[in-house]
Amino acid sequence: MGQLIVWHYRTTLFAKLADHTYVTCGNLAKGWSCWGGKTGGTILRQGTGSTARADAIAEPDEKAGISCYLINGVCHQAANRILFPAEITVRGARGYGVSEALFGTYGRPRALFGLCKAPFNKHPGVSGDIPECTEQTAVFSPHEMRMLEVTENDQDPKYQAYLTDVSAMYEQQVPQMRTLETADVTAFQLQLFDRLIGYKLGDTNAVSNLLEIRESEESARIEVETIFENRELSPKEFLRQTQEIEENFQLEVANALSEEEYGRLLDLQRGDIVYLGDPDIVREVYS
Repeated sequence: MGQLIVWHYRTTLFAKLADHTYVTCGNLAKGWSCWGGKTGGTILRQGTGSTARADAIAEPDEKAGISCYLINGVCHQAANRILFPAEITVRGARGYGVSEALFGTYGRPRALFGLCKAPFNKHPGVSGDIPECTEQTAVFSPHEMRMLEVTENDQDPKYQAYLTDVSAMYEQQVPQMRTLETADVTAFQLQLFDRLIGYKLGDTNAVSNLLEIRESEESARIEVETIFENRELSPKEFLRQTQEIEENFQLEVANALSEEEYGRLLDLQRGDIVYLGDPDIVREVYS
């Protein structure tokens, strides 16, 4: 069985943007770009899994079914899908706590434009490794070797149980959303967020308040997407309004939680705002 490595890098010098993430196989001969670049990053972690299955999940465009950028998800969700055979995610990348809270671990099903469905095909019948990932040996720097040694065995049983639960939700519930009605998508996203709260915070008195904040964010996002669908917003304005929604979500969550709880839930310090969409990708995709 092969190795899958997840990498991350800062997208621009703009401090508020989340990290870009991408995936390679263990010998670096094959990479999956996940809506961005696939070189020049820093190792986040690695895991053992079928590279052939990862390649099938990635699909030829290397976006893993995350059809519409910043609507179904961003690079984090595409990378998580490709990493599924290794049972690891991009957790630890800057902005991932917010990304997972708003898009879910494996993406947000949404039928905007009639093209933005994001089915997660896990290709359970595919196994083994693709030839590129077995034919040569990679050369890593001493620092990269240390990172690989540290992350190869960083599996947390509690986290693995959470991922198993979330994966089952995608498999059982998303196929039933035949028309992907707004109410169905919103309910599913709230269930994912509720699972995330349970995993990261356990029993907290703030659950009800947090779910209300998340539901309000989802409604605001759908409203902006609908206006964008009707071509009443430019890509630049769509990004700006989306960033406002993301920032408001982070501020409201910060007000609802203690500083320690906020850090655990979103992996950020209070006041450290992140935006998920890369302006260059938004401009390229939607212009």
